[in-house]
Amino acid sequence: MTRRVNPAVSGPAAGKPIRLEGVSRTWGETVAVENLTVDIPAGSFTALLGPSGCGKSTTLRMISGLEDVSSGRILIGGEDVTGRPSSKRGLSMVFQSYALFPHLSVAENIVFGLKVRRTARAERDEKLKRVAQLLGLGRLLDRKPGQLSGGQQQRVALGRAIIGEKPICLMDEPLSNLDA
Repeated sequence: MTRRVNPAVSGPAAGKPIRLEGVSRTWGETVAVENLTVDIPAGSFTALLGPSGCGKSTTLRMISGLEDVSSGRILIGGEDVTGRPSSKRGLSMVFQSYALFPHLSVAENIVFGLKVRRTARAERDEKLKRVAQLLGLGRLLDRKPGQLSGGQQQRVALGRAIIGEKPICLMDEPLSNLDA
């Protein structure tokens, strides 16, 4: 399903489509994704649907650069990013398993990427305030992930992905544990 939305973003991948050309991922004789070609329009919301084990997560991991492509090409905005590291692709990702750091607080987990990119503390604090308010995490910022429910942990993972304001956000089952 693809739905057109307003692409009100800026940055290296803003307004740029994603194209997979004959992308495959294999491990020996095991085929996870085979010869996948798909165009994802710029500014769209696109969902990959299919049964467990059909390659949805592997496809997202290949787009993000976290998984190698066995064959084919991945293009973002017409640029071949197939061999480019994930940090150079201009996108963020929410993992199915949350991938939170258990020894860091909620606040530290959310701002982790900004800290690594040496974003000024004042800017980090302002963005954290906005994201925490958006996701209803304000009163939980000092807690550790182990002190949170599954839905709260998922909101922290969402916060970490959206705080960087990347124009492309890949989400692997981002809503599976959220309550209403």
